Amino acid sequence: MASLRRALVASALSAVALATLAAAPLQAQPLRPVVDAWRKTHEREILDEAFALMAIPNVASDTANIRRNVEFLTAAFAKRGVAMRPLVAPTGGSPALFGELKAPGATRTIVMYAHYDGQPVAGGGWNGDPFTPELRRYANSVATDAVAMPAKGDTIDPAVRIRARSASDDKGPIIAMLAALDALKAAKKAPTVNVKFFLEGEEEAGSAHLGDLLKAHKAVFAADAWLFFDGPIHVSGAPQLVLGVRGVMGVDVTFYGPNRAMHSGHYGNWAPNPGVAVAHFIASVRDMDGRIKIAGFYDDVPPISDGDRALGKALSATDDSLRASLGLSRTEANNAALGERIMLPALNIRGIRTGEVGGGAANAVPTSASVSIDFRLVPNQQPTRICELVTRHLVSLGYTVSPDANAAARSTDRAHLAYVGCGGGYTSVSVASALPSVRAVKTLMSRAYGREPFVMPMLGGSLPLFHFVEQLGATVITVPTVNADNSQHAPNENLRIGNLWDGIGVMAELMAGLGPLWPGAATPVMK
Repeated sequence: MASLRRALVASALSAVALATLAAAPLQAQPLRPVVDAWRKTHEREILDEAFALMAIPNVASDTANIRRNVEFLTAAFAKRGVAMRPLVAPTGGSPALFGELKAPGATRTIVMYAHYDGQPVAGGGWNGDPFTPELRRYANSVATDAVAMPAKGDTIDPAVRIRARSASDDKGPIIAMLAALDALKAAKKAPTVNVKFFLEGEEEAGSAHLGDLLKAHKAVFAADAWLFFDGPIHVSGAPQLVLGVRGVMGVDVTFYGPNRAMHSGHYGNWAPNPGVAVAHFIASVRDMDGRIKIAGFYDDVPPISDGDRALGKALSATDDSLRASLGLSRTEANNAALGERIMLPALNIRGIRTGEVGGGAANAVPTSASVSIDFRLVPNQQPTRICELVTRHLVSLGYTVSPDANAAARSTDRAHLAYVGCGGGYTSVSVASALPSVRAVKTLMSRAYGREPFVMPMLGGSLPLFHFVEQLGATVITVPTVNADNSQHAPNENLRIGNLWDGIGVMAELMAGLGPLWPGAATPVMK
């Protein structure tokens, strides 16, 4: 999900955009006011629990601290009557936590997903220790004044933010789950659906063992829908309901020149220059408006439906303010709508490397040049086929392609040689907006927020949701709750307090309200 997150971080919330996007207020049902009333008298306790969880380092490779996270979360859910147990894939990896809360007479079952692991914090840029949470005010996505914790029973300005690693991605939503359970108990409201909880422990490490874990424990995951509480709301601050994610795969291509750097005066225009080769390759695969020029690339791409195109246009009402905040007078394809563009596949040049520049530049023909690409994929596109198409494209340009970087570097015939390395990647996932489960979730989000959410057919970023579809046949619906300008994966990651309060309200509404809005047969037990 990294590329879209970084794009959202760059946006600035606009008062004009908010006014443009605000739907006509909807009459909230009684539950949200009741939840808010309870929360206003327990804000200090909620924040204390959030700080305690966010203070535990959570990089998936740090097994000792992963164990501390597991112990903390197990105890926190047990306090709410949910017995969590660790689930580990046969192939290893960090444990996931799984628990369930059965609702007598319920005919539907949902799984609420979040992940407790986070991104590494190597490098500078943090205003303080990433694992020492602080309350801060922010201006234009930059942390400013520190804010004191509210006294017990007092409230805090919802514009204040928690600054800590994983505050928004994804420990904040876990805290919202816990507080929503407390709020329902205080309101004497029981869930109307069976609720299962799944907390993944290596999402930020690529979910390498997730498919095996789901397959090994398939029986416990029987459900009618999975609700994913990950990712940000719309850049305008409006709520959004996400029905799909693009797939992703990475490709690295290296071109070769002489096996040692050569004086550009003596050998330039004679020794093949790999920097020139990489430039010509980039120009051959993508035009300036993002059209991918690789033969056969669009053969598996379905056309955008009229309904999705309309949704994409509605999502793009803030494009002008976003362009202004980014210092861009125009964007690709004649200022095409962002909401529509993210429903199409994309080719991004994420890095080019050859020789040196600036003060380190030398008048020499370099020995190699590399380009790193990420492809964003839409439904029906497969990563393995994309790798094949890139390889065929290079062959059509006259290159011999090697899948072995070491062998290529040692080759005695480097002039028309290219190394191609393809990452595993994963496929796109989407669900239909007409599904009863989607309509019910949308209705309850409208109750919680007091206005209808935007419906996003396709998230521009990528999540490994295909595991849940391939292994479980799951219906996967994403309900983002955190602020868009949260600096996920970056220094000074933060969670706006008002978004945490919204998350509590949304989750309480979903657990308490889905049953009556989404009637149906009982979930079958998977054998």
